Amino acid sequence: GTGLATQGEALEILGLGGGGDPPGANADAFAEVIATGALAGELSLVAAFCSRHLASAHEELGR
Repeated sequence: GTGLATQGEALEILGLGGGGDPPGANADAFAEVIATGALAGELSLVAAFCSRHLASAHEELGR
């Protein structure tokens, strides 16, 4: 994956380009970024479920 220019640019924007010092440090930091995004999505889903917004949206949209 990071051989493409746009992928490398995205990592540079995050400050995670290259291998890091020590090697692998940037991969660990990138994993933290991805895990944080996944956790935020899960929390949003649970909040919507608990407030009944999830069910009402499905009923409203017929899904």
